[in-house]
Amino acid sequence: MQVGGDNLLKTKENFVYPEREWAYRLCGFLMIFLVVVSLSFISITIRDNIISVWFDKTMSSMYKMTAKHGLYVEDIIVEGNYRTSYDDLVEALNLSENESILGINIAQLKSRIEQLTWVKSCVVKRSFFPNNIIVEIKEREVIAIWHYEGRYYPVDNEGHVIEVEEYEPDASMLILAGDGAPHHLAELLKVLDLDKELKSRVKGAVFVSNRRWDLIFETLDNGVVVKLPEKNFDKAYQKIALLNKRQGIFKRKLTSFDVRFDDRIVVDIDKSFLDLDVKK
Repeated sequence: MQVGGDNLLKTKENFVYPEREWAYRLCGFLMIFLVVVSLSFISITIRDNIISVWFDKTMSSMYKMTAKHGLYVEDIIVEGNYRTSYDDLVEALNLSENESILGINIAQLKSRIEQLTWVKSCVVKRSFFPNNIIVEIKEREVIAIWHYEGRYYPVDNEGHVIEVEEYEPDASMLILAGDGAPHHLAELLKVLDLDKELKSRVKGAVFVSNRRWDLIFETLDNGVVVKLPEKNFDKAYQKIALLNKRQGIFKRKLTSFDVRFDDRIVVDIDKSFLDLDVKK
C-alpha cells in the first residue's frame, strides 16, 4: 500500500519505535488533557458562577466584620428634597440599621432615588468620621401645567410630565392643553423668549392636532387666541410682537389672530373678520 511514496503498512517484526517519540506523544496527551480540564472548569464556572458566589460570600462576611468594628452607617443626610417625601426616600434607600458603610452600592442607591417622581438627579456619596451617607437631590422645576383628561399635571423645562395624583395649578404658570403638548414645550419656550414682554402675557398654549400651537393671551377664559402655523411659527410670533409694539393690538377688542398665512393676518372682532396688511 503506497501513500505519498511511503509504505505505511508494516508488520510487528519490522516496526521500530522512533527514538524519543514516546516523549512527544506524552506531552501531546498532557496538553490535550489540560485544555479539556480548563475548558470544563471554565464551562462549569460560567454555568454555576462559582467564583462570583464565593466572592460575594467572602465580601459579605468582610462587610459584617467591618460593621461590627465601627464602619456602619450612623446617619443619612438628605439635601434638596422639598417635594420628595421622607417616606419615599426611606423606601428608596432601603438601608437597615448598623449596615456596613463599605458594603453599600452607591450606584444602586442613586438609581433608586432618581426613579422617584420629583427627583431629576442626585449625588450619593459616603462620608467617613462620622460614617454618614450624603444624598444631594436636584428636584424637577415646574414651569408649566398640562391639563389633560380633566387633571392637571406639572411639567418641567425638559417637557417631562411629573406623575402625581393631585396637583393644584399655580395661576402664574403656563397652562398647556392638547396631546403631545409637553413634549414640544421646550421648542415653544425658545420661541416665546424672542419677546419677553409678549411672553409674560401668554397664559395658555394649546397644541392642535399634534402639529401646531394656539396661544392664549391675557386670560384663559376670555383671552385673545393667536393661531400659529405649523412651520416657521417663530417668525409668526415675531410678527405679532412687532404689530403689538407698533399698533398695540392687544389693547383693541379683538378675539383672535390667525397668523398661519405668509402675506396677511386674519383677525376676529366680534365675529367680524378683517384682514390686516402686515407690510404696513
